[in-house]
Amino acid sequence: MMLVLSIICLLLAVVCLLLIVRLRQNRRQIAQAMVVLEDIGEGNLDRKIVVDENSDIAALCFRLNEIVSEIKQQLSRLRVSENEYRKLITSLSHDVRTPLASLIGYLEAITDGYLSTQEEKEYLLQLLKESTNLERLINDLLELSRLQSTEFHLQKDLVDPLDCVNDALRSYRLVLKEKGQEIRLENHLTEPHMIHADYLRITQVIKILLDNATKYAPEYSLITVEIAEKTKMLEIDISNKWHKPVKRPEQLFESFQRQSGTNVNGTGLGLAIAKQVIRRHEGQITAEVIGNQFLVKILLPTS
Repeated sequence: MMLVLSIICLLLAVVCLLLIVRLRQNRRQIAQAMVVLEDIGEGNLDRKIVVDENSDIAALCFRLNEIVSEIKQQLSRLRVSENEYRKLITSLSHDVRTPLASLIGYLEAITDGYLSTQEEKEYLLQLLKESTNLERLINDLLELSRLQSTEFHLQKDLVDPLDCVNDALRSYRLVLKEKGQEIRLENHLTEPHMIHADYLRITQVIKILLDNATKYAPEYSLITVEIAEKTKMLEIDISNKWHKPVKRPEQLFESFQRQSGTNVNGTGLGLAIAKQVIRRHEGQITAEVIGNQFLVKILLPTS
């Protein structure tokens, strides 16, 4: 199911992004492509753009038609019934439809030709912003699809988890400086501790958790990363200050879940991706609130 949603979302985002390039020209071709775009979003994959070969976006429209064919091939491999297929299409979440609706709305406003030059410029900037948000959502959807696929395999090797932590920390130096936040690393390991793991994937999970921590923690606050050995397990804890109550923290590991009462940008898929990576390592990842601290705990097998 996630694979189908990912492919459809990718199609919609690619079309919107590419249409921006030639927005001032080829308005008729763009308008026709928009109609097809909306139909595809409703699950009608039999629609195709009638391409004007003299249009500057002809190649883009041809590519759109090719992608539609690729989607139909992917669906045929799933061997789902017509009823199941319709359910897959209609289950496109609000998180996907909202940025798509914004993109189409901005495109329509610009192609109507009633905007001033300044207004059109502002709409284009907003269009690019919405496109970037949607692109990030699609990338996360595709990543989650890969992790849930039976064909996905970790690239395991002997890994020092402390190296993963330090690599992730280096990525957030600038963010921390901008928000006046501080990260304190507490290493409770008495000696180097190697585990069988996928280095890049474990680093990815720690980055996701640090990203959440820096987003939700107040400015000038402390984020703590602890690493320690438990009985036949390696534990990595990341905690940050959090003022508002978090109801049922375990739900945050489900797709499209965010901490309520915030205006933080995000796809709501980061923790779901982290959960899948840790699950692939036969480990555990949990979240809890202790006082005013939000704590995420990772447990990885050491043998």
